[in-house]
Amino acid sequence: MPYFNSLAAGRPTYSLASDSNVDWNQALPDVKAFLEQQGQHRVSIDTYAFSDPAAFVPNADMWDCQKPTTVDDGQWAVVSSNMILDVHNCEWLLQYPHVAVAAGSMYAFRLPAPIPNAGEPGGPPVESQRRQWFRVPVDVRVYALDLIRHPETMPAAMAEMTKQMASGNFSPKK
Repeated sequence: MPYFNSLAAGRPTYSLASDSNVDWNQALPDVKAFLEQQGQHRVSIDTYAFSDPAAFVPNADMWDCQKPTTVDDGQWAVVSSNMILDVHNCEWLLQYPHVAVAAGSMYAFRLPAPIPNAGEPGGPPVESQRRQWFRVPVDVRVYALDLIRHPETMPAAMAEMTKQMASGNFSPKK
């Protein structure tokens, strides 16, 4: 769990630090416990690591807090502290009820129903204002998750990524 001394003056972790100083999915067991307390069985999680959140939180779906869907309306969604302001552009979530999980490693947000459309007041950012890790034009976590779930596809996936990156046309298969 992250620890910040009294000099943090009560400021939230996402405003003070990032990367493994705050979260690398070590909070997922705490997320599971939080969701059980809320009686929620399915959850969207915007994680900071290249791992499968469902290994620790059953029925967890990898999520991008910049692109909510109607499935998320009124639900709790969990976001790594690192994704809120640093890696992704998810400051929009902070206006909704939220709870620090595992000392602020992750935050659980109660999403509105319905969630406003991108660019609308209270809604997520429009596509031109979204961010990805290392400015890669795709969410590389999706590739990692697919390879975790289907390791036999690694040779073909690596060949395809190498080809696409060399051509400058890096877009994952959906």
